[in-house]
Amino acid sequence: MNLARVRAPASSANLGPGFDVLALALDLWLEVEARPAAGFRIDWRGEGAGEVPLDETNLILRAAQEDWEKRLPGIELRVRNAIPIARGLGSSAAAVVAGIQVGARLRGLRLSRLEALKAAHRFEGHDDNLAAALFGGLCIVAPRADGPVVHRLDWPTRWKAVLFVPDAVSPTHEVRRLVPARPERSDAIFNMSRVAEWVLAVTRRDRQLLASAMEDRIHQPARSQAYPYLPELIAAALEAGALGAALSGAGGSVIAIVDRKGTDVGRAMLAAARRHDVSGRMLPLDPLIRRP
Repeated sequence: MNLARVRAPASSANLGPGFDVLALALDLWLEVEARPAAGFRIDWRGEGAGEVPLDETNLILRAAQEDWEKRLPGIELRVRNAIPIARGLGSSAAAVVAGIQVGARLRGLRLSRLEALKAAHRFEGHDDNLAAALFGGLCIVAPRADGPVVHRLDWPTRWKAVLFVPDAVSPTHEVRRLVPARPERSDAIFNMSRVAEWVLAVTRRDRQLLASAMEDRIHQPARSQAYPYLPELIAAALEAGALGAALSGAGGSVIAIVDRKGTDVGRAMLAAARRHDVSGRMLPLDPLIRRP
């Protein structure tokens, strides 16, 4: 009997100015064991247990079944998930990537990372989290007519991440609609300059650039309507010593980059959240430097 074991990491997208362009893989995992079966069954434990659907609408199952020439009569999944669901940490991208890999392996197929990215695109509609989940490191995604190109930057080993993760889930699709379709020219120029600074900061290991590199004028001001605590959490993280901070993906988590343990930064964000009556937890994470 075929048995497929796959795993996919969490990720933090946008990182301030890189809307749908930048994403950082994080050392936090969705692990899936799959085998052909007479029907469909999912044993899900960890984050999302009791929340995610356990039928054929499950995102891992859909990615393993849809758009393949041959559908499998059934799949049994054993899922162990450490990624918070619907908090801006790429949980859906990890599920899609895991599902695509499961679908390929149960059919005896081998997919390149770019082939998997193209297959996964239709489920997400944007490639930043998907690229990070497949390639690791800090990814720049460049859309092209024949499909996305992924540029992977080596992450400075001293730089760590600490996140504030709210207890409340994020209405991802609703929050995405808040982002202006046509940003002002000055805001677009501002963000392009900050993305360039991101590349310089990482390649030069320049910690002084990061606070500026993580500034944004396109999506965070709009999304602050959904997360009124965001500006204060970013300010609190910087004051506590973070190199930079930003909304993680569509939120509501906030990611801060530090070059030390980061406990003070995490506590500062927790205190700022409490002032807004927002409950949550601190989550220190290592960026995923190696390829998954």
